[in-house]
Amino acid sequence: MHRLGSVTVDRVKTGRDLRKSLEGRLPESEVLLIKPNWYSPHPSNYTDADALRMIMEAVDAKVIVVEGYSLDRQDGSMSLTVDGEKVDWGWLIRNPGWEWVKEKGRWNQIRSQDQWFRDEHGFTDLFAEHGAEYVNVTEEIWRGNTVESRKAKKRVEERYPAAFTEEIYGFMPRRLAAHMGFPMISLGRVKGYGGEYPSLSLKNMFGLIPDPLRVWWHGPDNARLDQSIIDITKLYASYFKLYGVNEAVKTLVTTDPEGEVEAPWGRYGVKPGHGLVAHGPNLLELDAVTCGLIDVDPGKVGYLQRGGEVFNTYSVDDVRRAEALRRHYLKP
Repeated sequence: MHRLGSVTVDRVKTGRDLRKSLEGRLPESEVLLIKPNWYSPHPSNYTDADALRMIMEAVDAKVIVVEGYSLDRQDGSMSLTVDGEKVDWGWLIRNPGWEWVKEKGRWNQIRSQDQWFRDEHGFTDLFAEHGAEYVNVTEEIWRGNTVESRKAKKRVEERYPAAFTEEIYGFMPRRLAAHMGFPMISLGRVKGYGGEYPSLSLKNMFGLIPDPLRVWWHGPDNARLDQSIIDITKLYASYFKLYGVNEAVKTLVTTDPEGEVEAPWGRYGVKPGHGLVAHGPNLLELDAVTCGLIDVDPGKVGYLQRGGEVFNTYSVDDVRRAEALRRHYLKP
């Protein structure tokens, strides 16, 4: 185990190992919210049931798993069309509303694919085993079960700069706000080794924007992506005690255009994670240190730079120390 600022870097194999690593770091509570990374079911691209079980075994709390729908979290059979035109990123940029999904059974189609994912990958059984609750934020927000925007806006802007669009303030489900003040873990998969835009605990929060494809929130040429990541994190940080866990217990994803895994957005590689876990109370600091471990320059990661204006910055010395530990935790 190593401590780098507020970040703990460790190697774990079991829930007992993780409990020991988290001791005195993660606030104890009766309720713990967990946001996994469930964008798509491609190999090593999602938080698996073993990683989630490890967290559940490491804490003494009622667990609420929180996620939004994703059109890429499906078995490959789902194809959505509007007036005979297949819905893709280009169509969604031109038509950012989602009323069309709520018609003609499409909403049920997305629901059934989400259930398929949980059943197929062991989450349904895991939740039953541990008495965990599952809250899908898209479901809650589309049904209008949200905190009043003006109240959320007031709460956020008492703590942070205003969001770039007030729509963000309408994205807090009442079912979650009922647990205000409890800790929430952003459980990030370690993705992006050797690249320039990793997916870690801070970017994982982006999945709490309810759109099943968040293309509008990326913006043209990803111009809005960094700010969108920061703004949804500000909303949740205003209601919960955020704590980040970056997990590569079994594997991690590498940035490799010739990698062994082919996905709709390109190819990537997979390498052993050797039990790596990094965690801490400041998501930005945690992700910057994790960047040092995975051969990424945090100074070139847009959301980390923009987030430094909001969540405080990170120590370059700690990143350098993480770089020196890379071979120890992630064997060549």
